[in-house]
Amino acid sequence: MTAGSHIVVRAELINQERKMTEKTETPSNEMDLSGLVVPMNMETLFGMNQKIYKTMMACNDELMSFGRARLKEDLDIPQKLANCKSPQDVMGVYVSFYQEAVKQYTHEAGNLTKICSDLATVHAEDAKQAAK
Repeated sequence: MTAGSHIVVRAELINQERKMTEKTETPSNEMDLSGLVVPMNMETLFGMNQKIYKTMMACNDELMSFGRARLKEDLDIPQKLANCKSPQDVMGVYVSFYQEAVKQYTHEAGNLTKICSDLATVHAEDAKQAAK
């Protein structure tokens, strides 16, 4: 084998290696989701958007009400602490405050979950109707 033929063989090996390492798959940031699309008319789509906006408004209203209630609890603490006569009274105020906070946050999480799950149920029903 001559030096020239070594170069040709080497070039062919490099080309074959390139072909084998070239990506033939779709890049991970460009996933094909076309199979997940439910065909529907524009009227259904607009109706769904309207429901989404109403749900967002309900979530915002719920969060604002919750924020007002929690702020009131926070603002009541200084007065309650001022009325304390002993360290045990102070501990009682804080224990009561945090117990009520946990109860309210848990209740609020349930309220928001219900609002959002109701929306998901409605959208699933709309999508079924639109697909028919």
